[in-house]
Amino acid sequence: MKLSESRLGIAVLLLPVLYFLITLLPPFPFFLLVTIAVLTAQYEFYKLYYRNENPKAIFLGLILGGLVLSRFYFTLPVSSDTVISTILMIVLIFQLFFFRTIQQSLLDSAILFMGIFYLAGFLGYLIAIRQIETGFIFFLLFVVWGGDAGAYYIGRSIGGTKLYPIVSPNKTVSGAIGGLLTSLAGGCIAKLLFISSSFPLTWKEAVFLSLLLGGVGQLGDLVESLFKRSTGVKDSGVLVPAHGGILDKLDGVAFAAPVLYHCLIFAQG
Repeated sequence: MKLSESRLGIAVLLLPVLYFLITLLPPFPFFLLVTIAVLTAQYEFYKLYYRNENPKAIFLGLILGGLVLSRFYFTLPVSSDTVISTILMIVLIFQLFFFRTIQQSLLDSAILFMGIFYLAGFLGYLIAIRQIETGFIFFLLFVVWGGDAGAYYIGRSIGGTKLYPIVSPNKTVSGAIGGLLTSLAGGCIAKLLFISSSFPLTWKEAVFLSLLLGGVGQLGDLVESLFKRSTGVKDSGVLVPAHGGILDKLDGVAFAAPVLYHCLIFAQG
């Protein structure tokens, strides 16, 4: 089977599973699904840098990432500022006593802290979005993953000028434009299929959000490409056949989720 056919087949198989987990089950299983996916992506992120050399730091990062995700689901009597400052203090104290070398301690601290909020902090907004309106989870995924598929297939078919070769040598301008068009198509399909009257979305708003989230998703993809290229890694993992790791599937979603959430909060007034 060709790689492109395998990618499409895996995506088609995932959609009904996601529909069942997101729509037909109560909120807690969705929280567990997001937690498992995010912590797996966070683990893959840490492995890019730490490899197999710092299991204690990875373990601490996953524990703190789980706490950040819990903040999105459970009503806790602490502010976001308190959570961020407390986690930063824990990370720094951990490095004080469990550093690998003095020379690595500053960078290790930054990697450990960023892994928590880059992934658990950004992707936790999926939980918050579901609490507003389930249909917007599908809207987000259709836009970002539709854009990812469009950029891949159209870029391979047309080729042409490279988009940002120093960061991602295979991405092209034609792929980026095609990705925006398929993000727009995905958003329109999701509006028709999943957005309910309880949180109406006009066509003008759907077009705006689709292009905005599609563009932001592409930036998230490029950011992860930058991280992988800096560590000499092609894919973050192998858990999703023909797609790479969980991080490779969620890099664009991580950037788009907080943007969508704040757009929805703004629309609510």
